[in-house]
Amino acid sequence: MDRAHEMAGSGVAAAAGSGRAAGPSGGPGAASLRGKIVDATVTCIRRRGIERTSISAIAATAGVSRPTVYAHFETRDALVSAALTAVGVQVSQTVVGAARRRARTAGEFVVEALVAVRREFRAEPALRPLLGGGHWDTHDALSARALAVARPIIAPVVDYDTALEPFLDELVETAVRWLHSLLMFDSARTSSEARLRAYLRRAVVPVIDAMSASAAGTDQPGGG
Repeated sequence: MDRAHEMAGSGVAAAAGSGRAAGPSGGPGAASLRGKIVDATVTCIRRRGIERTSISAIAATAGVSRPTVYAHFETRDALVSAALTAVGVQVSQTVVGAARRRARTAGEFVVEALVAVRREFRAEPALRPLLGGGHWDTHDALSARALAVARPIIAPVVDYDTALEPFLDELVETAVRWLHSLLMFDSARTSSEARLRAYLRRAVVPVIDAMSASAAGTDQPGGG
């Protein structure tokens, strides 16, 4: 089973309800059909990219009519948003699971999360709109969607070190900045996962440790 099929399965369908239904009032059958339409949208985005994903293509992939799609989602944008939200949930679960398996400390968790996120996004470039504009616009990079996707990925860091909780918002924003840099630029230091992991341990872990030490003292984020 390929990646597109794998991630367009139950985890994606479960989050499908985030799009606003235009017609049918709900129930198990409507929810199942909405999930099928969202799954088809995810598949189209992965195959074609967002710009070339049309309602006609989604309907054909789902095996339904265009009116049926519009009965559940008022606009193409609403449907694409629901699909991206659903994939964001699935990506978060995959990344957090991978990071937890390797990490023993808060710093290691952030490192492993960044390594895993880069792996997912490099394997499927169509996922990049999850973090903002497809053209890597610097304003979009810190959009509400980008921060919403990053937060459940980074939030488990407090399970490793509760002193980091006051810094969670700052950590989420910083992680988005780090990830954009890792996706945009490569070098000998980041050319493989082993090298990337070593580089991030040198660059990221001291930052996390400093935040923890600050929180354990009297300083708080934004304090003087």
